Amino acid sequence: MSDTLVQIDGAPRPPMDPREVARIAVNLAVVCALSAVVLGGVFMGTERYQKAASLAREQRAVVDMLALGSDARVLEVRQFLAPEKREVVYRVKPYGDEAAPVREVVFSLEGALRSTRAAAAATVPAGLVPLGRLFVAQRSGQPAGFVIEGESRGYKNRIRFFVALDTAFTVQGVRVVEHEEDPGLGAEVATTWFQGQFVGRTADRVVRIDVAKVPMPEDWRAALNGLAGEPAGAWRAKHAALITREAGQPIYAVTGATISSRALTRGVRTTVDHFRRRWALLAPQLGGQP
Repeated sequence: MSDTLVQIDGAPRPPMDPREVARIAVNLAVVCALSAVVLGGVFMGTERYQKAASLAREQRAVVDMLALGSDARVLEVRQFLAPEKREVVYRVKPYGDEAAPVREVVFSLEGALRSTRAAAAATVPAGLVPLGRLFVAQRSGQPAGFVIEGESRGYKNRIRFFVALDTAFTVQGVRVVEHEEDPGLGAEVATTWFQGQFVGRTADRVVRIDVAKVPMPEDWRAALNGLAGEPAGAWRAKHAALITREAGQPIYAVTGATISSRALTRGVRTTVDHFRRRWALLAPQLGGQP
């Protein structure tokens, strides 16, 4: 078989000039380099605004879910594992103030307090493995509620969410903040009607909660559909009787998305259970009761 290149009309195609090949390669390299510079500049120019917008959304979620007033103070608590030292490190600071000093509270894996100290910088020391965050709302130095960040594996990818609890560990709200579930199916777990089903459930009931593939009562569905247009605290007060009635029922699954429904439910169950045990250790260090 001949290796000679031919043109469309069948005539032999002359070999390409090496200088032409080099010119094309240089042009492509220049275009790629310029594209990388432009994309990098856009990323650097927008990253801080994206972070600021994400922080603002989180802050609104925390305030809304706990129905906090202007007199409340919110602490952000980041939890880390120090594998080599077999320690759990909690780094505490006022939420949203990146320049604020950090307080570190360190426990052994068995739960024994090892140290509590002030940290000069907000930079996380090397070797610490992130284990999630929680937010503690305070009034007059006493806990007024909690928001815990959780994560669960959904149908496609992880589902990241917040769970709000009052001081008795009763669920005040659940809000999905990040997911990649299918629109119209698994993505329904991020809607107010699905998330609102967790409201009013005590910690003892949450640890036993399950998902049912049965029709949802129409009065409960109507109430949940109204959650999007009302402040969380006002909605809870308005539908207190329905919330109490449904607190002992399973979570009604999204039709066609049982895996996603179970994933978020399992995540909420695990997150609340873990937090209760963590708070028993942290409470004396943050002004709560042991």
